[in-house]
Amino acid sequence: MDTRADLSPAMHQRHCWECMRRRLVCDFERPTCNKCRSAGVACPGYDEKKPLRWLAPGKVTSRARKRRFPPGTDCSSTVSSEGTANTEYAPQTSVGSELLRIPNPGRELKSETCTMVEAVWYFNDYVYPDFCAMHELAPNPYLGQFPLDALHQMPISICHTLVYLALGHRIHRVYPGDHGRSLARLRPSLYQHRGLALRSLTELMGNLSNQMTIDLAIGSILLFLIVDARQLPSVDWQHHFAAAMELIKLRGGLASLAHSSEYLKPLILHLLILGVMANTTTPPSQHISPTSQLELIDIMTELYGDGIYPILLCPPYLLMDVIKINNLRFQTTYSPMTETTRATAHEILEHIEAFSPEDWTGTNPDAREDWLLLGRMYKSSVALYCISSLQSLSILPSSKCYTAMRTVHGTRLYTLLPKVIRRPRIKHFTIWPLVVAGMQAVDTSFNVRRIVDEQLSELSKIMGCPTPMLASVVSHRFWTSGQTGWDECFDKAYVFVT
Repeated sequence: MDTRADLSPAMHQRHCWECMRRRLVCDFERPTCNKCRSAGVACPGYDEKKPLRWLAPGKVTSRARKRRFPPGTDCSSTVSSEGTANTEYAPQTSVGSELLRIPNPGRELKSETCTMVEAVWYFNDYVYPDFCAMHELAPNPYLGQFPLDALHQMPISICHTLVYLALGHRIHRVYPGDHGRSLARLRPSLYQHRGLALRSLTELMGNLSNQMTIDLAIGSILLFLIVDARQLPSVDWQHHFAAAMELIKLRGGLASLAHSSEYLKPLILHLLILGVMANTTTPPSQHISPTSQLELIDIMTELYGDGIYPILLCPPYLLMDVIKINNLRFQTTYSPMTETTRATAHEILEHIEAFSPEDWTGTNPDAREDWLLLGRMYKSSVALYCISSLQSLSILPSSKCYTAMRTVHGTRLYTLLPKVIRRPRIKHFTIWPLVVAGMQAVDTSFNVRRIVDEQLSELSKIMGCPTPMLASVVSHRFWTSGQTGWDECFDKAYVFVT
């Protein structure tokens, strides 16, 4: 017997949506139920689909089970629905909040586009201001804010790289111990965007159909290389460097590309500086060959100009000596040492000693003291690099004369570094001199080592990156190793330019 006809009609009716939310038994009155009327709330009715309501930010009053969304899905809608999270007490959000503020654990991820806009906003408001004081030294054509209206024209790999940079800077600006749980949420996002940037680069490399796509690939790889070398203490940057050089060959070589592509010039110069300075702290057998060749001096002289590039304020006079030292170390690894080799080493050292910091000053008289400090700091750093690295290969002898020169330049460097790191316009440019000071400190007291260590720690916070802390780890390992040679300190490829 069919019993369905005996059931009460009310049992077939749908509870109103408000009673369902409050888990009450609805009385099914129409147009509004008595339960809602008694509670003083608007009855949402009995429709098959839940009606949507527009809510003010921070006033979400319902909670539904959280759903997982695939990467890149925009789940930041302000419409209350079954997928709305409970953010009743969450602060109102604004552009830049994901990177500027510590994330609220109850917040959902935004769309990729929003995150990329926030990264640009963060860079312009929190990274660029740290460097803009450089304009007081001299107008810097390489230093400026990132134009937000250009973001939509950038390859997706560059967009993810910008997020990677901004997140890394944000993470390392938070002092150790603060907001540990929030940082644990940021780090996976950093690695996610790094992975997405690499995936996009792979796709870009698979579509090198013309000059424009090759240039886009070169620019994307160079920017990723620069950020990756800054963020991660690994040798992956060497692979990115090699890939970029192969693409540059397709465009006729370094000089040809620099002359034909104005917008790639800053990235090409950054690439060359990174290669030159990385070779100083890398065993000669692992050098990046193109940046240890004397032919590099001509193009570096042209691109580096007056030496005001934002990652390295080294006098051009001394930077060319660094290239010559690198070349001497590289050639000695593959060729027998001769008297000509030793004579060349003496000439380079004499050239360094002849440098006058007083002759390398900008046109702004108010910044003269900063220029002098930079010139003196780099003169002592390059002299120490020349003596120590060439002694490590027995090109220069370990005589009393050279020991005395190292002592003089080391003492001078320890005196200059605290002064430089207190100057807002030049404090970011002590990383490589501090690395040299760390190596030289193997022959000094515990107090000197402690000062170098403290300055590296402070510089890591100033720069918002882990590179100075890596230098500290390398120095500590060297100090306790019982070794004293340059190539024993830097026994694998390191890059200390950010």
